[in-house]
Amino acid sequence: MNDGMDPMAPRAGATPTLCGPLELVTLMANELEPAVRFLTQAMRLRIAGDVELHGADAGAAARRELWGLPAAARWRELTFEAASEPPGVRVRVIAMPGGAPIRPGMESRLTGGLSIGFPAADLALTLSRVTALGYESTAGIVPLTITRPDGSSYVSGEILFRGPEQSYMLVVGRPAGMAPVGPIDAATGMGGAAYSAIVVPDATREIAFYRDVLGWEARQDIVLTTSGPAGGLGLDPGTQFRFVQLFAPGAASGYVCLLDMMAAGRANPVAPRLPNRGLVMWSFGTQSFDRVLARARAAASDSSAPRLADLAGRRTLTMLTPAGVMIEITDRG
Repeated sequence: MNDGMDPMAPRAGATPTLCGPLELVTLMANELEPAVRFLTQAMRLRIAGDVELHGADAGAAARRELWGLPAAARWRELTFEAASEPPGVRVRVIAMPGGAPIRPGMESRLTGGLSIGFPAADLALTLSRVTALGYESTAGIVPLTITRPDGSSYVSGEILFRGPEQSYMLVVGRPAGMAPVGPIDAATGMGGAAYSAIVVPDATREIAFYRDVLGWEARQDIVLTTSGPAGGLGLDPGTQFRFVQLFAPGAASGYVCLLDMMAAGRANPVAPRLPNRGLVMWSFGTQSFDRVLARARAAASDSSAPRLADLAGRRTLTMLTPAGVMIEITDRG
């Protein structure tokens, strides 16, 4: 319950009006092994699904229609989840050759998928363990000061690791007495994905899209100033960006962060979605599919009109947000 001290906490009695929390984050990769190794060893996730899709297979055909892939496309899909209960947001890796990187050199100013965040019980222990596996952090443990609505503040910590396909993989710790960003498994000290962040050229338009189509709410909307390389994103000292956290009403996890780089932002030279490589899609569920579809059609431009198909026997739509990022919404009714 939100008592005013935690800006991420849901309001008492709030429930999702249209779409629920983030269910799945999709990573497109050229090679499967590096992503599998990172997710299983560094983030301690387990493989929950493994399928190869090609040809006239019904599942492949539906996905190609929804995702705008060519008829000849074939790929392997692995799904990962945490041992925590509940397991948090799942991560799907699609291994398909070709495609350009959407974030070459881990350039944080480009539009598109930026990161996936995971809760951890002990940041120092996690940093030591993951770096021992051969993975680099960009700046060690980075303190992040968050101001509450009443003007007081608290400091969270995060580690930004260099993840597969030049994506940022974050591990997050919050102060004692504050709820973690997602459930943590006691045995592994890690939780499943709790959120994903994207870089957008216009946070105001993006907020309106999530509100009007998904029924989500902005719980935090602040401007942060970086300390340069110590901030972990490779930005110049003094760079300001708008930071927004969007949630399904009533949800405490499974959220999306928007980073509007403002004057420092750069247009992405490639489309920030599949078949290009990196964090390419976010998936949600709804109990009100027809309402969401009507809202999606009302919000769409000609270039982002919803695509429809049955996926595993459930009606599913995909469309583009104003930033050109693909989202997928599945009927859970």
